[in-house]
Amino acid sequence: MGSLHLVTLVVVLATGYSMATVFPRPSKDENDSEYWLKLGREEIEEALLKPELTNVAKNVILFLGDGMGITVNTAGRIYKGQKQGYSGEEGHLVWEKFPNLGLIKTYDLSQQVPDSGSTATAFLCGVKANFKTIGVNGHVKFCDCQASLQEENRLTSIVQWAQEARKDTGFVTTTQVTHATLAAAYAKSASRRWQCDQKMKKFGQGASACKDIARQLVEDVPGKHIKVVMGGGRQEMGAPKRDNIEDNCKRTDGRNLVRDWISHKEENGKSYAYVTTTRELRSVDTSRTEYILGLFDEIHLPYETDRDTSLDGCPHIKEMVKVAINRLKKSDDGFFLFVEGGRIDSALHITSPKRALEELLAFEEAVELALTMVNTEETLVIVTADHSHVMTMNGYPPRGNDILGVVTESEQISDGLPFTTLTFANGHGFNYSFNGNEVVRPNLTGVDTTDKDFVSLAAMPTYYDSETHGGEDVAAFAVGPWAHLFHRVHEQTHVAHVMAYASCTGPYKDCRRHAERPFNEYKILEDQVKKLPKRGSSSGTGLLNGNTFIFMVVVQILFVWKMASIH
Repeated sequence: MGSLHLVTLVVVLATGYSMATVFPRPSKDENDSEYWLKLGREEIEEALLKPELTNVAKNVILFLGDGMGITVNTAGRIYKGQKQGYSGEEGHLVWEKFPNLGLIKTYDLSQQVPDSGSTATAFLCGVKANFKTIGVNGHVKFCDCQASLQEENRLTSIVQWAQEARKDTGFVTTTQVTHATLAAAYAKSASRRWQCDQKMKKFGQGASACKDIARQLVEDVPGKHIKVVMGGGRQEMGAPKRDNIEDNCKRTDGRNLVRDWISHKEENGKSYAYVTTTRELRSVDTSRTEYILGLFDEIHLPYETDRDTSLDGCPHIKEMVKVAINRLKKSDDGFFLFVEGGRIDSALHITSPKRALEELLAFEEAVELALTMVNTEETLVIVTADHSHVMTMNGYPPRGNDILGVVTESEQISDGLPFTTLTFANGHGFNYSFNGNEVVRPNLTGVDTTDKDFVSLAAMPTYYDSETHGGEDVAAFAVGPWAHLFHRVHEQTHVAHVMAYASCTGPYKDCRRHAERPFNEYKILEDQVKKLPKRGSSSGTGLLNGNTFIFMVVVQILFVWKMASIH
């Protein structure tokens, strides 16, 4: 193949496909049986060596790709490879190499297909909730303010559990800091929409007794004790820097909650930094700063495809994560960090695959960076999604076909027109008409479907920005102490319980486990694998030779020993 993988090929396929960009496979050996047999053996050995750390997790980092369902994850993997010049299907995202994973059921108590508020309540608080509610249990219906005020209906989250264990806490998001996913970490609200007082007034006296989400972040526990808060949302915090923006959630009470946040820190003698640009973020001395509040836009942060990358613009999510970890690592008792790639979801709601996949890859950069900054023998790292979307990969595109491109397969496509691999079950891209004889759709010949502003075709119409979530399971990938607790199909509440159990916080604060890993039993297994026959040797051609048998016996003995030590 040589340098072929660095070249993008444009070919016309003779099987009825239209002209399309096709990326080459990275290895010419894929056609040989030994390529796949070798890969299979290596994956078996890797699985046998899979660590199961049973020490207490000093730190926990939860990465949440909002809307990053299985299809989006797969498309992101392919897109990543194709940006590097090869076909992409055989590649991987960094979390796909984590040793443990499970599937997560995303339904909430009232809907088969959930929203981000109810799902966040499940994976942060460990309790399922109703559609569009946050931080409250199933006895609270959407917009029922009075029920949300009853103490028995109000939940605590992993953020509060971590703080009660003297850990520092923080979150980073590319959406508003009061948006549904993040809000469930610190707020209790009968409506995810009550981000500021303006939204609550629309519900009249029925909502007057409740506090808006932005105020809860600044005034209440655990919000006011969160050491790092970064994202967008200056508008609902009452601290806008620009007036020429949409009225999303403006404060009508005249309060500037950023000023209130600063006053609270000063009154308590705490060092702090309030930053609004990349330049200001880079100027923060984390060694001398206890609290960091970064609000980088009036509403959400711009999409990565549209972000101002200058020092006066918004920082990359990776840069926010770097500052957050540097600050939180100062805690001797450990930390909890929640990172949301929230604009993946936003891009999918407007059926913009290019923007969504660029957001996913920016999110991956943040995960990669974090892994270089922490020790996964003492840090549990989880990457998951809150829900899926209705984007699908369809048709029979050839291997390496541009994931954002078009293809026509004459045997299955009855109208003979090009179609995109990525389409949506619903969305504002619905575009069909009747010509008197048949239903017709747009001809994509000559259309640049890889453009960031291309709107994908949808099967059912919605309003703009209203493509819906999907209801299928999502994946949870994990590495670090107790990551092996992800092992099958789980309720979404399982995520919160794993984080709490691993870190001995919240419902599991009275644990009696080693704070440090007492013995690296897998070092023995690694040494044993090194003694196995080399590839291609005559003694290594069987399914189970003598050394492999000894190796497997060692695995079983250590497994029994470890189970006995846990109990």
